[in-house]
Amino acid sequence: MAPKFVTFMFLMCYVIVKNVESAKLQALPLPSYIGKGCLRDDPNLNECVVRKGAPVIERLVKGDPKYRIPKLDPLVIPELTINQGTKQVGLTMTCKNCELHGLKETRFVKARVDEKKKHVEWDFELDQCMFLGQYSVSGQVLILPIKGDGDANITVNGITFTYLYDYDLVKRANERDYVDITKSELKFNANGMKLKLDNLFNGDKLLGDNMNLFLNENWRDLLKEFGPAIGDAFGTIMKNTLGSVSDLVPYDFIFPTS
Repeated sequence: MAPKFVTFMFLMCYVIVKNVESAKLQALPLPSYIGKGCLRDDPNLNECVVRKGAPVIERLVKGDPKYRIPKLDPLVIPELTINQGTKQVGLTMTCKNCELHGLKETRFVKARVDEKKKHVEWDFELDQCMFLGQYSVSGQVLILPIKGDGDANITVNGITFTYLYDYDLVKRANERDYVDITKSELKFNANGMKLKLDNLFNGDKLLGDNMNLFLNENWRDLLKEFGPAIGDAFGTIMKNTLGSVSDLVPYDFIFPTS
């Protein structure tokens, strides 16, 4: 059973309101820190997309109210819940006031744009990100029971991810075409994870230290279980950020013909 990634409050504060008619009539240019879009008939279109996009990540994560992009580093997630029920891991873990740190160091390394098929793929790398917050957990990990609540630090290292999406062009009342994302997916991988959960087993230091040691010795098994949930978090960020811009900027500003 795949992890279910639940972020009710996060989505409420981050949701894109696509049904506001006044927003649909706007035709904003690309942000000034991006500049002019890439020509859609550019034979080196993929290279242009990376060249334009890579330098602006650090700027975008600071947030841009004009384009409805919130601050992304740190990204505050009021409540994040992972429900996992497999033979390996059967637990419920909640992180309140969870902060995701490190997105500003994301590197945009490759793009594949197929305008005819309306399909796009972007590759990214990130050396490290951290989830910090107040956790509550109960259940079992591998063969051992786990229970506790307190401060959590979950650090993920050597991250690579690919964001893929399909889109249609929708003509609005202002007679301009806008991107409408019809399908998206994020493929996530990492080569390391470290966990530190304070106050396990009602503060029993011996049990808590041994459990933290056990979790970190078995990080590969945990990453297999939790990786899709972490990928969902990154996918939500990517889709909402892209949606915020493409809902306001016409397609011919993003990929002009001349």
